[in-house]
Parts: sequence; structure tokens; C-alpha cells
Amino acid sequence: MSLQISVVAATLNEMDNIEIFLDEVEKQLAGYTFEIIIVDDNSRDGTKEYLAKRMANDEHLRVIENATRVGMLGSLKMGIDRANGEYCIVMDADLQHPPEVISRIIDRLQQGCDIVVGSRYTDGGSAGDRNSYRAILSIGAQYMAYAILPSSRLTTDPMSGLFGFRMSLNHDFNHRNRFRLTDMGAKILLIILAENRKSRVCDIGYQFRGRERGKSKIVNGTSFLKRYISELLDTYIIDREWARR
Repeated sequence: MSLQISVVAATLNEMDNIEIFLDEVEKQLAGYTFEIIIVDDNSRDGTKEYLAKRMANDEHLRVIENATRVGMLGSLKMGIDRANGEYCIVMDADLQHPPEVISRIIDRLQQGCDIVVGSRYTDGGSAGDRNSYRAILSIGAQYMAYAILPSSRLTTDPMSGLFGFRMSLNHDFNHRNRFRLTDMGAKILLIILAENRKSRVCDIGYQFRGRERGKSKIVNGTSFLKRYISELLDTYIIDREWARR
């Protein structure tokens, strides 16, 4: 039977969460043919060693180890490029994206949606407990996307890192070597939306969880803003290119 589901996640020093994450994802996917692709970004806390050991006995797990750190966006690009499922689900491995949302994403894809976005800003969604500084950054980034990228307006949460899509959609990340300076960013959903402006995009609300274990990888405001603006400008060019097709 061909693969139905590919789950792609990037890890960086997630030893405190990775075993629970994998166990929970596999529980949600029981009954499907699936693979879990983890791209480890040169972890130094035992994560990559755990993954290597588990992969030897877990037929569903595929691990890509980065010899040097390439960042979230670069890691996710690698994982998606190697996915073999009919549907691909992208999520974080730190358990802030609840694995139980997976089944709802699959249901909506099977019902005819092309892209299903886990949204914090639609019915049933919540951004969780976060300080005002992070809230301002996130909301500001969302409205910057709306202002610059018409394709981002297809969803209530273009900044989401939790989404699923049909692998038959466009997901080309080459773009004449663009994104060389912005791979340290994270918003790969923006690229997929830009390449698939005429697709059916569906939002499902989910409750974003606070991190319980491990250290947050969020960069400070200045670094985030610099990377994010680079992502937006690069994606704007892609958005314009695909709009003409």
C-alpha cells in the first residue's frame, strides 16, 4: 500500500520532548500507512543519538541529520522534499502543537481541502498564555504578511507552523537559489500559499500549548524582524511569479 501520510518536523535540542512527540504522533496515525520525517538541526543534547537509536527499530521513522545548523526553514524544506505521502503534515516537535489535531487535519484533506491550516485565530483556536511582547510580535507579523502577500489572506493564521497539504500541490523551494539568507526563518507555509493561490484553504482551530519541557528557540525581536522581513520580501517575488501562471 502506498504511503498516505508524511509528518515532517524539525528538531533542535528536543531531548525532553522527542520521545513523547513520536509516541503521540504514531498513536494518532494508527490505521494509516505513514512515515515521520525528523530533520535534526545538529542537536547537541542527545536528540540525534536518540533518533538514530529509535530509527533502527521504528519502521515509520526517517531521520535526516544536518552536519551543520541550517535553521528551521531550511530543515523543513529538506523534510518536505523527501516526503512520500499523499498528504504532508508539518508541525513542531516540542508538543506546542497538540498531536491530536492530526486526525482533524487528515479529515479535512480527505473532505476536499487542499491546504488545512491549524489556526489560533478561528473558532476553537487560542494562542495560549503568552506575554504581551510575543503577542505583539506575532500579530504584527501576521498583518505584515496580509499587507504584502495577497496569498497569505487565504487563512486566518498565515504564521502557523501547523498545517497539512496535498503533496500533489506545488511545493518548489528552489526558486533560483532564493532564501539562502533566510533559511533561519520558519514560515514555510507562506511559500506554499504563494505557490498555490487558487487552492482550497481550510482553517481548523487549535489550542497552542505553552512549552512544558526544554528551552524555547524563539529569537529576540530584532533578529526575528530582520529574518521575517527577508522572508516576506522573498516570498513576495514568488507570490507575484505564481500569480501570473
